[in-house]
Amino acid sequence: ALHRAARSGAALTPSGATGGYRPGAALDRHVRARDRRCRFPGCRRPVPGSGELDHTTPWPTGQTNAANLTGYCTGHHRGKHQAPGWHHHMTPDGTLTVTTPTGLTAATTPPPY
Repeated sequence: ALHRAARSGAALTPSGATGGYRPGAALDRHVRARDRRCRFPGCRRPVPGSGELDHTTPWPTGQTNAANLTGYCTGHHRGKHQAPGWHHHMTPDGTLTVTTPTGLTAATTPPPY
């Protein structure tokens, strides 16, 4: 379905924000289709089929929407929450920038469809 939509030029628009912590089914599918693999710079592991979508700006301050959800492998999802001094920022177009405790930055974009 993803390949058909991309070939036809159909837009892959996310469903709206949800008021709760967990994304609805349509939003979950959208973020997984957008990211496909762990978004941590240099990682190529797949995003597991359940869980491991993370709020870039922690909920409830950050909304549960496509512009604030990122797919990570299990290891990098844990690391995001357990490694002090690392900062993650995502722009509405899906560009994720990770800053290390020493100030180095690396950015990733969703893979092309």
